[in-house]
This record gives sequence, C-alpha cells and structure tokens, in this order.
Amino acid sequence: MKGLSYGASTVVVPQLRREANSTEAVSEAMASWITSVADFSATIWVIAVTLASHHIGRKKTWLVVAINSCIAYSLFYFSTNVMHIFISQLLLGLTLATQSSLSLMVITEYSSPQYRGVFLVLKSASTLWGMWCANAIGTFFHYKYIGLLGVMCSIYNIISICFIPESPYWLAFKGRYDECRATHRWLKGVDEKSEKELIGIIEAQNLLKKSEHKKHSIKSYLRKYITMVFQPGFYKPVFLCTVVMLMYCCTGKLVFGVYALETMKKIMKDQSTAYIAMLTLDGFSVLGTYLCCILSKFVKRKTILLFAFTIAVMFLSSLSLYVYLVKLNILSVNNYLCIGLFSGYSLAICCGPTIMSGTIAGELYPLKARSFSVCFVAIATKFISGLILKMSPYFFKTFDFHGTALFYSLLSLGFIIFIYKYVPETKDHTLHEIAALFENKTPKETTEMTPLHSLPS
Repeated sequence: MKGLSYGASTVVVPQLRREANSTEAVSEAMASWITSVADFSATIWVIAVTLASHHIGRKKTWLVVAINSCIAYSLFYFSTNVMHIFISQLLLGLTLATQSSLSLMVITEYSSPQYRGVFLVLKSASTLWGMWCANAIGTFFHYKYIGLLGVMCSIYNIISICFIPESPYWLAFKGRYDECRATHRWLKGVDEKSEKELIGIIEAQNLLKKSEHKKHSIKSYLRKYITMVFQPGFYKPVFLCTVVMLMYCCTGKLVFGVYALETMKKIMKDQSTAYIAMLTLDGFSVLGTYLCCILSKFVKRKTILLFAFTIAVMFLSSLSLYVYLVKLNILSVNNYLCIGLFSGYSLAICCGPTIMSGTIAGELYPLKARSFSVCFVAIATKFISGLILKMSPYFFKTFDFHGTALFYSLLSLGFIIFIYKYVPETKDHTLHEIAALFENKTPKETTEMTPLHSLPS
C-alpha cells in the first residue's frame, strides 16, 4: 500500500502533463507536493495511530486504516483533476504512518522471535513490490488502474482483519488474560518457548498494573516520562533508531525511486528507454530485498548493512562521476552503462539500508515506553522524508543529477562511519538483551514484555 502511493506519484504527473499536452497542467510546486504530502500528513497521522492502537487495540486500528486506504484509492481511481490526486495522497498519509508505527508493533507482537527478522524484511520488500507494480501500471496503462489495485488490496486487508485475533500483548494489557492465552497459543503454538513467553507477558502486565495503580494524576505521568527521556536506556536507542530509520531517505534511494522517471529522462535523453530503465531498477530493488532475506539467515545484520552500504556508495559515486564526465563532453552517453551502474546501486542499497533500517530499528526500540518511542521516531523520519521529497526537484535543478548523487554518496559515507562505531549487532539477541546494552543492567534484570504498553490509558 505504501509502495503504491510512492509509485503512483512517479508516473501520475508525467501522464497528466502528456494528456494535457502541456507541462503547465501540473506545476513544479504541485508535482513536489504530490510526492511529499503523504509523508507530511503521516507526521500527524502517526500520533493518532499510536494512541488508537493503544486504547482500542491493534485490530480495530488496522481496520480503520484499511477502510481509509480503500476510500483514498477509490478517490484516486475516480479522480478527474490533480487536486483529487493530491487529496488522495493526503489521505494515504495514514497508511504511511501505519507502516512506520503500527505495522512494526504488529509484526513484533504477532510473530515468534525466530521469524521476526524475516517478517520485517518481507514488510520492506512489499513496499518495493508496490512501487514496481505502480510504475509498471503507469508505464503500460492509465494511472487510474493503480487506484483500482489499491482498492483491491484494501478490500483484501479488510477481509483478512476480520479473521485475525487481537494482539495478545494488548489483551494482557487490558487484563483479558483468558483471551490473551487463547490468542497467543493460536498464533505461536504451545511449545515450551511460547508458553514461557506467554507467562512472561501476563506476569509483566501484572507488575505494570501494580506499579501504575500507585499513580493518580497526569502530573505524575508527565514526571515519569520526563525522567525516562533522560535515561540512557531510552534516549540512546531512540537516537540510534532515528538515525537508522533515516538511512533509507537520506541515502538517495527514496528520492531516486520516487523521481526515477524524471531522473532517467535527464540522463538518457530518451523517454522510452527511461521507462524501461525505471522498471529495471525496480526489479533489481526487489531482488536486493530477497537477497538480503537469504543472507540475514546466515550473516549478522550489521555486517550485511555495512558491506551492502559500502558497495552502494561505490556505485552511486561512480554514476555521479560518469554523468559529470558526460556533461563535460569527455564521455558519451551509454544507456546500458547508466542502467548497469544504477542497477548495482539499487541492488546494494536494497540489500542493505532499505531493508535493514526497519529491521534493526524494530529491534533497537527501547523496552520502556515502546509505543511512545515508535511514535517519536516515526514523526521525525516522516517529516524529514516529506521535506526531502518536497525539496528534491529544486535540488536537481540547482545541482543537477551528478551533484545530487555526489551529495548522497558523501551523506551515505557519514552514515556508514556512524553505524560502524555506534550501532550494535541485534541478530540472535532477545529484546531484553538488546535493551541491556544501553543500561547498567544484565539481561535478566530487564523485562522484555512490560514496555509494549507503558503509555497511560
């Protein structure tokens, strides 16, 4: 759903301009708003999603999101002007907010630890699949069919949600322990590890309710959170999560993905080749996600991230140099070389930062006030993503493609150094073991289950 939104913004503007036979049909300002408004609106929606999932549950919140997506994509399908597209993207900000907040909680709460990483990788892969589908539809058919596909996916979500249970963590938080036991066993079975986790959930929530029973005022809650924010066990992982989540949008992949068609047209000077190149890059992006999924079963997350990230920077800097030499008329344009360099970059960046950012961040989120920290990081990343997408057309116009690519190469190099020095390895570690890295505690002293519902009800 998120990928369809990003992909739609790539192809809808060129089609609207081609239908009107004028670039004035969609101004540069409106074009940049269409690509960025979903991320900007997501910064507001994230707060609503986090509060709703806390008070009414994961299932009901997800149902509301699915219905909203159905309405947004219906508007997209029946749109008759650019303002309808804009409003549709504005509504889809709720879907983007969900992908950065509720979906992370759902995956970590509904899945067993041994499958958690795989599901997080597949979540990221689905976004790239959505972009590929949207770009393919926009290349060969009218853009409105993207909306039709979005409606079909939304209806599938609505039907699926009706048959899945509520999160066992949320049920335990509400004191509905019998339902919690039944749901947990339905989701994860009745083996020894699952039963041990179930006991931990219930015991942790009992302890949490006893501690919260002593607090009676909003002032006490505010004091609690202010104190918590300045604890290393909270601000360190939250800062790392923010940096890790920003990798995707600050390494060029988001910009080059959303503005892929315009970028290819500028480099290759050929519209038909640009469309083929765009779809080729989408294919290599999806391939990179599944390559990462395979490697993550055998190789440490940080190793995959650093190696793939370094390869991506090499490809992007080489592409920047090549395009600059072409601009100086030192070299001639070779479409196959451009596609090859861009494909290598897409493959590497999707095998590393694109996938590992969400996976590592999902495991680094602090156990204390987990919902609060997810909300904070999502707001920060969505706002910056929207700002980058909004400013990108002006960036391309000022520095051209080679300058923009060089900028993202240098920025990526800074991320590589930071990750190497400060981000810990998370593979094969439980959440409380990871949390213990940021506190002066042993893993046994840190309760894994408690923080999932530490916001006041």
